[in-house]
Amino acid sequence: MEPLDLQENIDSYNSNRGCSSEQSLISLFFLHYSFCAYIFDSHLFLTKRPIMVIDLVDILAKLVSFDTRNDGPEKKPGKECPEFINGILNEYGFQTEVLESDGFHTAFGRRGQGSFKILFIAHYDVVPFGEGWKTEPLLLKVEGDKAYGRGTCDDKGNIASLLLLAEKLAQTDLPCNVMIAATGDEEIGGRNGASMLKDWLIKQGLFPDFIVIADGLHQQIIHRRRNILPAFIKIKEKLSKIKGTAETVRFTTETYGTDSRHSAYLRPGVDRHAMLTASKYLDLHPEAVVTDVRGGFVKSNVVPDWAEMDVIHPDSSGTEVTYDENLTDLMRLLLSISQAAFPTKHSDKGKIISPNLLSKEGDLWSLYCDIRAMTNDGEAVKKAIEDAVKGHLELFSLKVSSGVGYVESDPDSRLIRAMRWALEKEGITYKLIEGFGGSDSRYFAGQGSDLFDFGPEGDNLHGANEWVSLSSIRENAEVFHTMLEVLSRDKNPV
Repeated sequence: MEPLDLQENIDSYNSNRGCSSEQSLISLFFLHYSFCAYIFDSHLFLTKRPIMVIDLVDILAKLVSFDTRNDGPEKKPGKECPEFINGILNEYGFQTEVLESDGFHTAFGRRGQGSFKILFIAHYDVVPFGEGWKTEPLLLKVEGDKAYGRGTCDDKGNIASLLLLAEKLAQTDLPCNVMIAATGDEEIGGRNGASMLKDWLIKQGLFPDFIVIADGLHQQIIHRRRNILPAFIKIKEKLSKIKGTAETVRFTTETYGTDSRHSAYLRPGVDRHAMLTASKYLDLHPEAVVTDVRGGFVKSNVVPDWAEMDVIHPDSSGTEVTYDENLTDLMRLLLSISQAAFPTKHSDKGKIISPNLLSKEGDLWSLYCDIRAMTNDGEAVKKAIEDAVKGHLELFSLKVSSGVGYVESDPDSRLIRAMRWALEKEGITYKLIEGFGGSDSRYFAGQGSDLFDFGPEGDNLHGANEWVSLSSIRENAEVFHTMLEVLSRDKNPV
């Protein structure tokens, strides 16, 4: 029998499938890692086709290289990344399409039939870079088992795990319907990604029995998450005159043991928030007044690295200057606002009210607070903030959203039991925990499906020098596949 020529085989494969040059890009991407295999078809004729073998580092480097920052309405991720993801899924027998909602795109693929449907969902959008990077955020740098770059841990490392899972499924063909999705707006709320996908799946008759949100950390099974209740506070500028000496004071954020700036990961009493530190400064200097505030403001769920406050210390012999009475009172009250008391279920991660954004338009100051708590009662939270500022500050407006809702999955569900069994089989130590931040799980909770969140080892989410453990990405793909095997068995060990 004559040996097979690799290049001839690849060209023939693409030609037979009717691939255009654009559609062949994925095949070419794999060319360096591909080999040919003999496969018997149903008539036992010997045929030849390439089996694509994923190189994890190259796949992750390619995913990181896509600039998928969500940074305001004019900076949405494009279609290139989801098309790349779908191209790989297509190579492993998935039927794929790119779903679109309001300019945001979701990669989606499905394959197989069986007794149950399961959805694995991740996201490819990332937060802005911020400051303090030691490497180029869009250029993957590997040091031992750690791979550095924006999105490596949140959440492109998880996408890499799902692509490795797709590769395994192509070799085993388990009797179940597996769906893999990657959304493009999780970092700004998920309404045009996960929320849209949920509605689309229902309309298509594809809503899953089981859901794995590939957006966790440290290989822990996350079955609870706090609700996100966005709060918008507006005040009008109120200018007054005073004599005194001017000073600019700079405050920095410090988080113990990590560079993460995700506000959900803050631990009040241990970590230091730059804006709350500025408020404490005014506690210590009760006569000082504020003329302006600046900061490293990034986005709603990112704690600013720094804040600067221009203050005036009263002095009758000083120069007369203009200051803002309401801005002064707002900054002084930030600590009080952060301690606003409202009813909530217990959370292992605590209640957080994090003042992350401050801006001015015309004569209106706008403050955004990222609130995390195990409550869905936005009105109670609004009342608590009103009580915190009552008699001290006149609000122009206050709006608190009730959010999508908190997540609380049954730790004894069939899906979680299967995942625990798989982790133990693969020798991975785990815990069943409450997660820090919100995730797309909130859109699927309460729909009757078992679900949990899971992710690789890594750190510095939403901060500089984000990294992921490469070995944990491989392990997670193996664990997911083992979990599917368990769920597919007639005699389920769990």
